[in-house]
This record gives sequence, structure tokens and C-alpha cells, in this order.
Amino acid sequence: MEKDSENILLKSRSSRACIRDGYHFYFSNFKRIFRATWLIAIVFAVLTAAASALPVLLSMELTLPGLLLNTVAVMFLLILGWRRLRKRNLLENTERIPMKTWLRRTGLVLIVAIVCLFTVSILILLTSLPMIIMMAANWQDQVGVLSGDPSGMPDNVRWLTLVVFLIAGFLQAYVWLSVIGPLYMMRGAMIQHEKDRQNFNKKESYETNLIYRP
Repeated sequence: MEKDSENILLKSRSSRACIRDGYHFYFSNFKRIFRATWLIAIVFAVLTAAASALPVLLSMELTLPGLLLNTVAVMFLLILGWRRLRKRNLLENTERIPMKTWLRRTGLVLIVAIVCLFTVSILILLTSLPMIIMMAANWQDQVGVLSGDPSGMPDNVRWLTLVVFLIAGFLQAYVWLSVIGPLYMMRGAMIQHEKDRQNFNKKESYETNLIYRP
């Protein structure tokens, strides 16, 4: 099993192949990923629901703290998700990649990162539509109350809003976790590229020594 995983991971891939194989890896293993990360996804949903509720249900002045909390939640999700999947042997414990390799493969890293962020942005927008509707309704009601009009929202609107935020946050957890697939394949490609480069240099050095050997 581990040998098969290494064979899948350690391949020389282009940025396009990293993205394609990464998303294929994520969706083909989604059931196992879900079982390994559902608790982390719930914690993420609670944090993002709280981040969204701060400016919507409490005060617009809490928008910045809400954004900071949301950023922390995303970092928490990706770091713990990666570690959890590695602990469940869904991800191989690859060797540490030196900074020189990251710099050599800057183009690969940028392309994979940009495509992943673009994909995540579209999916986050789609899953946020119910949240946006609830936010707009709450803000419009607050504006009306400040203008002296009576609130037209039902008494349980706060709880309904929180439920919508929680459901959207749980779905968005697996949107964010999808980037692990392409990033995982990218790491494998970088490791293999570096091994190929070192083998090529060794071979070239050996052939050079043979040519100039007296």
C-alpha cells in the first residue's frame, strides 16, 4: 500500500498534471478524507460562523476581527487537516523540501497555487449565497431599525442565521481541504524533479571524469 502510494506521489509532473491528479486523488478518496476530518470541519464551521456573525449580528465595527478569525480558521483547517490525513496514512510523510528547491520550482508553485485559489474562490462564492442572502436581510433590517422602523424579522432570525452560517462553513471546509490534493502532488513532483536533477548531475559528472581521465 505504501509502495503504491509512493509510486503515485513521486512522479515528474507538470503544473497541469499536479492539479489534475491532485483533484482526482481528493475526490477518489473523499469518503476516507471525510471520515478522517469531519470533526475538524465542524470546528472550522463554528469558527467561520462566529466570524460571519460578528459583523452581521453584533456590529459592523467587528468586520476586521471577523476577517482575522476567518483567516485563522482556514489556517487551522489546512494544517490540522494535512496532519490528520498523514496520520491516517492517506498522505505519505514526504521528506523535507529545501528552500533552494522551492525557489527553483517557483513557476510550478505559483501556477498550482493560483489555480487552486481561483477554484476555491468560485466554490466559496457558490456555497456562500445563502449566507449573503441572510447577511443582506439582517443589514437591511438593522438599517430600518436605525431609521425608526420596527424590525420586520422573526424572533428566531438570529438562530436561523447561525444555522445557515454553520452549514455553509461545513461545506466550505471541504472546499478548502480540496487544495490538499494538488499541493500534495506538487510536493511529490518537486521531490522527484530534484532527484532527477541530482541523478542527471551525477551522470554528467561521471561521464566528464571518464572523458578527461588520463
